[in-house]
Amino acid sequence: MSNKYKIAVLFGAGHGFNDFIAGYLLAHLSVQSANWQLNTIAFLVYSVVAFGGQLPAGMMLDKIKRLRAFSLLSVFLMVLAIALSYLNSYAAILVSAFASALIHVCGGAACSISDNKSATLAGIFTSPGVIGLITGGILGATTFSYFYLLILPLLLLLFLLATSAMPSYAIIDERKEESLLDTHDFFMLMLLVAIAFRSLFWNVLHMMCFDNTQWLLGLGISAAAGKLMGGYIADKVDWKKFVFVSILCSVLLLNAGKYYFPVFCVGVALLQSAVPVTLLLMQNYMRNRPATASGLSLGAAIIIAGLPTYFEQFRLIQNNKFFVILLSIAFFASNLWIIKNSKTA
Repeated sequence: MSNKYKIAVLFGAGHGFNDFIAGYLLAHLSVQSANWQLNTIAFLVYSVVAFGGQLPAGMMLDKIKRLRAFSLLSVFLMVLAIALSYLNSYAAILVSAFASALIHVCGGAACSISDNKSATLAGIFTSPGVIGLITGGILGATTFSYFYLLILPLLLLLFLLATSAMPSYAIIDERKEESLLDTHDFFMLMLLVAIAFRSLFWNVLHMMCFDNTQWLLGLGISAAAGKLMGGYIADKVDWKKFVFVSILCSVLLLNAGKYYFPVFCVGVALLQSAVPVTLLLMQNYMRNRPATASGLSLGAAIIIAGLPTYFEQFRLIQNNKFFVILLSIAFFASNLWIIKNSKTA
């Protein structure tokens, strides 16, 4: 296995462990605590720090350029979150949120620096997260009592990250720095909008099957498979045609057959298959700042889409077929604009 794939696998594992911890802690809190107000605040704080914190974390990493140190810190915080969970759930969730912000930007930057033309690496890194989140959430709502054992693979991961050859910022080609407000700014804003609409669509699907373990597992496995295969396929064919076909088919399947489990799973896989491509696009438009680009794609756009789910009005309209159709049109149109206006990869 070449080093770039080893790095992607290591950070993918870290991503999966991190999201498992977060899913477990949040689900466990909702079961153990009857104070719904504090629980809601905990969920909101986690979202703001874990996703909103990615942009400042990415900017800091791109400035300091200490990828290994930031990566080790993220895994250490995961271990600390597990330990704290036996003392104070709220403190554990907060620490887990900081770990999440760091692992997302570190993994995204590491894959980009290793090979800024490979959507496959982005797929390997991003795919385990959703499985970790959903399985962690399912186990957190049960009497599962072996959460502490997760420290063992995390210590192994800590060792591997400390001893493996880490991609260096020094290999990024020297080029003129581009600010966030440059000639590409409108494209990047539209890319953020497209990612946000996809994430909002995902949130609707997630909330639809929230109380059904089978559908939740199907959601997670399908999303992971979609990201993994989407990254690989995008490297082998014309990515613009692939993204166009995948988003069109996902919209059709998820509107026409979202209550039929096999159709639902295929639609989810297609919906998530463009995640590696959009991450790579953002990184290629901010080539000197791969961690900042990761924070925008995996963090800022996600929290924009996540905030509406905290409002009762959103919960009331999320299953309305006309709302889903309008969301589908917005999702498809924004991605179509990206396809037409992006540079040739």
